Amino acid sequence: MASRQFSLHSVLRLVPNVLLKELFDALGHACCDPGWAERKEKDIGPFLEFLDSLPRNKLNEIESALRSVAELACESGMTALVEACSICGEPSLAEQLPDYLSVWGRAMFMWLRHRGVFDKAQVIHQVDHVAWWRKRNDLPRNAPDTSPAAIDQLERDISALLKAQGRGKDCTVEVLSRGDVDYFCAFPDDFVQNVLVHDEDHKLAPATFRRTLHIVFAYNREDGSLDTYAKLTKPIKEGLEVIFADTILHWELDAYDPDAAYELDQLKDAWFDMTTDPADQLRVRIRKLRLSSKHNGRRVLIEIDDDDPDDDIHTAIEECVHLEAVPLSEWHVTLVTFCFEFLPMPGRKPGRQTFAVCYPRSCSLRNARPERVEIIQKYLKRWKIDLAKSPTPDLVPVGG
Repeated sequence: MASRQFSLHSVLRLVPNVLLKELFDALGHACCDPGWAERKEKDIGPFLEFLDSLPRNKLNEIESALRSVAELACESGMTALVEACSICGEPSLAEQLPDYLSVWGRAMFMWLRHRGVFDKAQVIHQVDHVAWWRKRNDLPRNAPDTSPAAIDQLERDISALLKAQGRGKDCTVEVLSRGDVDYFCAFPDDFVQNVLVHDEDHKLAPATFRRTLHIVFAYNREDGSLDTYAKLTKPIKEGLEVIFADTILHWELDAYDPDAAYELDQLKDAWFDMTTDPADQLRVRIRKLRLSSKHNGRRVLIEIDDDDPDDDIHTAIEECVHLEAVPLSEWHVTLVTFCFEFLPMPGRKPGRQTFAVCYPRSCSLRNARPERVEIIQKYLKRWKIDLAKSPTPDLVPVGG
């Protein structure tokens, strides 16, 4: 997940002192007394001196908490917290936060007072910042099995698949449901890593640890599609899809379907209709488009001038490609970068969402707000870019 650079100094300056004191007390450091009553906000010298005096394991505990807070101390983090409140059955909780708190204070407040909601928001935030999903459209519209037995089986099956590579000793799966989409976030062990660290005597020493991989299945019950995120080889991704379908949907997945999940060729036609419904208050622009030759494998990436509101991708194609020599019919469109501009309207913040779709089955859309994803997907299907099939196989009862 992409994130901003963590700065211990920044967190200490931006989180109110009253919440820093509560954090230190909660982690067993009530002895830290920099003169809380008279200490000015953003005067972090005494905090740094105290942290420097701690054993490494205690320092790491505090820094870990501050890193978690920093991840959600942003607009997208606040959006994740609001959604987490609803998922956890406390939809009005976010509205009850003190008005004077900034995003830093709000994130720390939730970490201290509502850890379950905070942890759920972290999962949501991670999912929303995952890019480049692999899509399949050949699954049933079936209710996913989220029973403890099914989740346990999914964990064991993922571990078994990865153990041949020396990975996957342990695996944990967390489930998150958002509308018609169920997310299964898997965290299997990765390879052992050896690094040099400073020990308690401040001397370099070797340390061994295992990080976890991040694997996410996003199953859409409405159209029977599965998006999978995993930085693994293609055969392993296919194996993961088979495991998911078998364990969670009780469905035997067919052999890998070579048909594309996305179609982009229609977008090279200057007459293609990309109008949107007035009620959605949108402006849509293609920022980049990649043409790939049908004959020699050559590729041309074409970009518009973002600073010129009158520029468009079809003008750029005419200027960049010698169409008299090689007409558009001889080119495939294999990548398109869209920009959806959400204009101001009641109950919705304005903003832009840029994402890319890559032929045949990759898309970076899911790292966007859910309400934006829903609107964008409507148009990807209307314009026949997203080829999710309407007809689906017969439903299979869970446990069948």
